[in-house]
Amino acid sequence: MAATFGLVLAHIFKPGLNLSLAGTSAQGATVETPSIGSVLLNMVPDNVAAAFANGAYLQVLIFAVIFGLAISLLRESKDDTIKEAVMVVYRFCYGGVQTMLTITKWVLEYTPIGIFALIATLFAQQCTKVIGSAAMLILVCYIGYAVQLFVVYGVILAAFKISLWKFIARAKYAMLMAFSTRSSSATLPVTLKVAKENLGVPESVGGFTLPLGSQINLDGEAYYQIISIFFVAFAAGIHLTFIQQLTAIFIVTIGTMGTAGIAGSGPVILLAVLSMGGLKVETGTVVAAAFALILGIDVILDMGRTTINVSGDMAGTCIVAKTEGLLDLDKWK
Repeated sequence: MAATFGLVLAHIFKPGLNLSLAGTSAQGATVETPSIGSVLLNMVPDNVAAAFANGAYLQVLIFAVIFGLAISLLRESKDDTIKEAVMVVYRFCYGGVQTMLTITKWVLEYTPIGIFALIATLFAQQCTKVIGSAAMLILVCYIGYAVQLFVVYGVILAAFKISLWKFIARAKYAMLMAFSTRSSSATLPVTLKVAKENLGVPESVGGFTLPLGSQINLDGEAYYQIISIFFVAFAAGIHLTFIQQLTAIFIVTIGTMGTAGIAGSGPVILLAVLSMGGLKVETGTVVAAAFALILGIDVILDMGRTTINVSGDMAGTCIVAKTEGLLDLDKWK
């Protein structure tokens, strides 16, 4: 729903349209979006090592999910030898995750320097036009975030007889934490506490749905990615056919599931999603210049999308608890 509504908003406001990026060439302003069938077939890797080496994002993601499920299953094996061996693999993977997150944080600390270098020429040559286009992208994304919170969540919560306004009032502390930290992982302890103490969700529900949601339920990220795709396409003068737009929705929906819950990780996945959609970010092209402009305002976009990500997790958690008859309704009076 987030990706679909994001597409609609992109067509209404057309962010990036008529943006002239001086100093770039028209090279790369073509797109060959794969069909949904091709995307589905290419999701399963023929060679796992090649998938990692070639940066085949969806193939790596699918392999990681299957690999993780296998580890989870074998950790409960009755054969002690298998169990001990799998625990070694599990600890290695856990250590690898923490190591990569640390390296990613180091890289992100120096990202502003790289972004400054990328967009300095653009701002120097056409300051007013670039600022106007950037402001339009921010506006459209935040309109999307508002639609998701007040319309989508509002309607779904109302269907389960849960008041949206009471939900916001009780969940606001976690939402503000998400807005300020820009990290669903950093906000998770607060989200768990708010769900239990303010929303009346038992730990047996929140302890499962909230960590899971922080990894795969990224509604705000979906708005950011689909609107950014069209921003790049409009800036490059690329017209996406109806089938290509449906494919973009599918790619974004799947692609958001692999976004790390740390501040500033969105552009990394956006780069992969653009590539999967046929919009190659190559040096000197309009696509690369438009992507650089998105990087320059990503902090502002990240605050809103993380807030919606966390809000969606809590809304879904409340619904699960309500349908299971475990929601403490006294908290809602």
